Amino acid sequence: MTWRRLLRREVFLCVLIVGLIAFNSVLFPSVFPKLGNFSAILRGLAFDGIMACGMMLLLVGGTFDLSVGSIFSMTGVIAGWLMKEAGVAVPLAVLGGVASGLLAGLLNGLIVAHVKVNALIATLGTMGIYRGVAVLVGGPGIAFLPASFSKPGQTVILGLQAPVWLLIAIAALANFLLAKTRFFRQYYYIGNNATAARLSGINVARLQVVAFAIMGLLAGVAGITFASRVGTSVSVSGDGAELRVITAAILGGASLNGGRGTIWGALIGVVFVAMINNALIIGSVSVYWQSIITGTVLVLAVAMDRFTRSV
Repeated sequence: MTWRRLLRREVFLCVLIVGLIAFNSVLFPSVFPKLGNFSAILRGLAFDGIMACGMMLLLVGGTFDLSVGSIFSMTGVIAGWLMKEAGVAVPLAVLGGVASGLLAGLLNGLIVAHVKVNALIATLGTMGIYRGVAVLVGGPGIAFLPASFSKPGQTVILGLQAPVWLLIAIAALANFLLAKTRFFRQYYYIGNNATAARLSGINVARLQVVAFAIMGLLAGVAGITFASRVGTSVSVSGDGAELRVITAAILGGASLNGGRGTIWGALIGVVFVAMINNALIIGSVSVYWQSIITGTVLVLAVAMDRFTRSV
């Protein structure tokens, strides 16, 4: 029954996306249905999509991470600072930025799994810490990054920019690991009943740490890829990303109670959220209203999840 419900959720969301495309094409005929706009949508959602893969893993295991937006910002800024201020070679600076994301996620996992702090409180606290680090290191941002760093993020291959291809590769790998490998399938058992999983011999704490570390790593990859794409490390570039990513994952079939969800479902959710945001931008809707609408979609998604679990 669970898989049938999940399939219905994903199919229903795909139908909504098609309807949204048709509606926006009628509402904004001179802008929305253009190839350039769809290219911009894909390019923009690639970063949230990369993070959604990690968030889905966490949600399947019954937890989540509110600090991903701050890690996204912090890693890009650290990589930029290493290149511009410390004179570190681009490959090593990128490696340093990615490592900082991995360490940030690892810290989150240790706090949640071993110190036993609730994930909401733990990652809300580290969200502020990582955001502060980003601002302290980079100020408002670090511009004019080396061309050798910016070029990969702006490269176009077969009509798609590099961040989109990176998303496809990461999503394909994440889907294989979560759906086909014994190690990652254990997250479904943990999400369904962590106590039973622990009694059956599953090392729940270790798996939680691994999931948070992967989330931090993917947020770091997304943050550095974004900095490469725009050629600038922006200290607030990830603000609000956690709301979009969690909304997308829940829309795509995840549950706050854990034990449900697929990587492809998360990506469908990312596309849906990106379509809504794109329409709001084209319609010149205030950024404050965009936040209100995204928050409303999240509440409705959680309500839908509760309803489907009760029937």
